[in-house]
Amino acid sequence: MPETKGRISGLAVRSLSACLFVPTILLLVEGGAWSLLILVLIVVGRGSWELFHMARQAGRRPLAFLGTGLALSLSLCVHAAGTGYLIPAIAAAVLVILAAALLRGTRDYIASALLTLGGTLYLGLLGSAPLLIMAAVGSDQHREARYLLIALFACIWLTDSAAYICGHLWGRKKLVPSISPGKTVVGFVSGIGGGLLPALGGAFLPSFTLAELLGLLLLASVGGQLGDLVESAIKRDLGVKDAPPLIPGHGGILDRFDSYLFAFPLAYLYILMFGIF
Repeated sequence: MPETKGRISGLAVRSLSACLFVPTILLLVEGGAWSLLILVLIVVGRGSWELFHMARQAGRRPLAFLGTGLALSLSLCVHAAGTGYLIPAIAAAVLVILAAALLRGTRDYIASALLTLGGTLYLGLLGSAPLLIMAAVGSDQHREARYLLIALFACIWLTDSAAYICGHLWGRKKLVPSISPGKTVVGFVSGIGGGLLPALGGAFLPSFTLAELLGLLLLASVGGQLGDLVESAIKRDLGVKDAPPLIPGHGGILDRFDSYLFAFPLAYLYILMFGIF
């Protein structure tokens, strides 16, 4: 009984947070490229800080301020030029991090440099995927681009909600107990079912056939759940339970946007692979 009450209470807090949080995200997406950039910078900046903060708590020594600044710079580069200068920007980030770690003179030079570089690319590169999707669609189809981003956000939220509810109600067999004991096979499959529901609004995405849209949502749903597991593995390796809290019922930015960091890049690659726009 106490366990059931805890689940109901947790779901109530998550639902209340979503009622406040989801409309804000939708407004930022609907506002166009500049408001989308604001959302991306919040996720990338705060997410980088959380990741490096957890690493420091675990006794690691990342170049936190540098890594966060470079992650934000990658997002700004993507916003300004799409993929045009992305490779040079990544190469510059690698060189700066290697040089900075050397100048700091740490005894754990390799670990410090690679942790900083990994965090920079994890947040700065993967977190900028919505901007790449907006650029890939093109300026003449911005309305459809916004509908596509909203559909992907809806896919992630519905995947998360369906997996949480169905997993707690009927889940018995664990998915990957060594990484995330709370995840179940039933939750994973139910999450995919929930993630496909945005296909009902396919009329707003005329560039997609129904099969293409279902394929996109399937990939985003599976990728989102993979992103959740990756963040769980990171936290387990660092010996922390949650990222520094920001959102009631959801923990930090990383706890809320871990799925986004995989779903959106995979969606972008899917769009490029099938030449949809």
